[in-house]
Amino acid sequence: MEHSKPGGVVHCGYSGNPLYVEIQVWDDGAGFDTEDLPHLFDRFYRGRCAVGDGIGIGLALARSIFELQNGTIAACNLQNGGACFEIRMYSH
Repeated sequence: MEHSKPGGVVHCGYSGNPLYVEIQVWDDGAGFDTEDLPHLFDRFYRGRCAVGDGIGIGLALARSIFELQNGTIAACNLQNGGACFEIRMYSH
């Protein structure tokens, strides 16, 4: 919510197949800076436009948790603007 535009909306969706369940969370904000995308899940990385007094551990921790549960998390920018997180939890 803190990176969505004022009055913006955060959306959630999910789908599944025999291999995995996928959860998507996206907004209609500005999205990620292109130079930040490769580093979003690096421990202690803070984006160029980071707000607050965080230390850059949240997304690295989220990735570790999902990987320990046989899952993945990825981030991308949407074509029409906004950021998107895709979480996959594999069946096996």
